Amino acid sequence: MMTPTHLLLSCGLLTRKHSRLNNLAVVAGGVLPDAPMFALFAWDRFVLRLPEETIWSERYWTDVWQIPAAIGHSVPLFAIVVAAGLALRLDVLKLFGLSALLHAVADFFTHNNDAHMQLWPLTRWKFESPVSYWDPRHFGGIMLFIEFGLMALMLVILWRRFDAIWVRYAAGAGITLALLAPVYFALTMGGEH
Repeated sequence: MMTPTHLLLSCGLLTRKHSRLNNLAVVAGGVLPDAPMFALFAWDRFVLRLPEETIWSERYWTDVWQIPAAIGHSVPLFAIVVAAGLALRLDVLKLFGLSALLHAVADFFTHNNDAHMQLWPLTRWKFESPVSYWDPRHFGGIMLFIEFGLMALMLVILWRRFDAIWVRYAAGAGITLALLAPVYFALTMGGEH
């Protein structure tokens, strides 16, 4: 799944009114698994000045990329975080771990040949899902519409949950984009992502 979808899914399922610190933990957990890849991409592209094709066809497959991605998507590590949050009765820790787990599990089912090592450090094994969130050879075109629909649903939930005007404006803009984006991709790229 795309990082914004992970974020919205976590926020839609785990945030609550009047719980800022816990909600920030949910946001952090929804984004953190992909953070190493954003940092590595920025380093490779803007510091090393590598072309994107080299990054995605070569660098992505090296341990320099794969290990940080495995740590960020590790189900065992985030299960420990959730267990620690429960044992210590720290909702902020528990919600952070749950949000990151939700991200890792969603990616488990939506990554084909670009799968992560989600059982790291126990094993380097990767589950290659028959579904890809982006690859049209593995239902990527269909997943694009499903993903934008899920984003729109989560934005409606957030719109209804929170009264703050800035949340409502952001959710309204997001709903509009989530509904228009599949139309744009269908018209410009034949539904391929």
